[in-house]
Amino acid sequence: MATALLFLLPWLGVCGYALWRGGQPERLVGGLFLLAFILSIITNRLGMQWHGVEVGTMGVDTALLIALLAIALRANRYWPIGMAAMQLLQVMGHLLKIADPRMLPLLYWISSVVWAYPMLVLLWLGTLRHHNRVKRFGPESSWSDSSGRSAAIDRDSPIG
Repeated sequence: MATALLFLLPWLGVCGYALWRGGQPERLVGGLFLLAFILSIITNRLGMQWHGVEVGTMGVDTALLIALLAIALRANRYWPIGMAAMQLLQVMGHLLKIADPRMLPLLYWISSVVWAYPMLVLLWLGTLRHHNRVKRFGPESSWSDSSGRSAAIDRDSPIG
């Protein structure tokens, strides 16, 4: 329980900070992280396991990977690329467990869960940098011009 709280408090803090001070990509990822956390709890309570692989969590992680890849391709930021790469490593951890069911539980945890910690740091740094740029230079574009989405400036990003 203490380990869960050591992760849950920073998780909620960083996601809340991203929702409060971030631009559209930061808020979107913060919201996705909260949704993925809730869905992971639900799937774990349902006991969705298959030969030691947490199938429900793998599904949530895969859906999050697809969403992060879409954000990384469209956002006018660099940090989502690293975020998507780390999420890919998490999904690969599940695939490693499928490939070798005898994989040690600690290795499974390291390969499929531990990436959440640096991802939190990356979201926090991305939000902090965005907030500082907006304070210093004014509103900025959240999405690249070539993304197919509007490259509208984040006028609704709170800066004060």
